[in-house]
Amino acid sequence: MRFKRCERHPFTDTSRKRAALRRKQRLEREALPLLADLVAEAQPSEDEVMDARAVQWLDHERRSRALRADRWREARRRLSAFSANERAVLRAAWDRAPYPADPVYLLDFLHGYSMGRFTLDQMPFDLVLRDQHGRRISPRPFAADGGCHA
Repeated sequence: MRFKRCERHPFTDTSRKRAALRRKQRLEREALPLLADLVAEAQPSEDEVMDARAVQWLDHERRSRALRADRWREARRRLSAFSANERAVLRAAWDRAPYPADPVYLLDFLHGYSMGRFTLDQMPFDLVLRDQHGRRISPRPFAADGGCHA
């Protein structure tokens, strides 16, 4: 069954993010010129903000990965509720679906079948092999001597 791994991206502390933070804090101080000293005292340092953002980034990534895993489990539960024949045809069709190999797309595909939008005999797309992004996989061309063209 087609599956697209969820890439992990670490939080990066960049000079542009720090410049944007300095600009934001300056505008906060300028918004209240009579209280600028009090506002400045209450504002956290750049390092504190960047450390907090790194922690928030990790927490957000953990929650989004858990949600994605829950959606894959839900899709597998829905798929297993069908008969063996339906399951086999739907899984083969999913491998040829023009959608990204994402659980939301699989759930929508299964929902469409459940609601009668299409049948096992008439899928809503061409049944050609696809990669994890939903792009057609074309067979590699062969040379006349049987070797593969590079």
